[in-house]
Amino acid sequence: MAKIKRSTKACLYKRDPKAIFTDLDGETALFQLETCEYLVLNSTGSAIWELLGTPMSLEDICRQLAEDYEVSLDTCSRETEAWLNIAVEKGIALIATN
Repeated sequence: MAKIKRSTKACLYKRDPKAIFTDLDGETALFQLETCEYLVLNSTGSAIWELLGTPMSLEDICRQLAEDYEVSLDTCSRETEAWLNIAVEKGIALIATN
């Protein structure tokens, strides 16, 4: 399994175009074409997925999530970074540097 490097401010995250998705009553269902993996995201994961429609930094993602949810920036950063690392590992998100 590939090791995911720790996020930096220079990293931008975006959706992997090989991940197809649909909305199912407020949750996002994803299918990764290369791995044939099927995932269903809860409302928070779906909110992150929506934000990844445009390449965004971890900082920008957390700024938006902190506005939408009652969460501190520290907690949001830690939990969102973990989510993004898993998303990259599963092939549904990509990391690009500025």
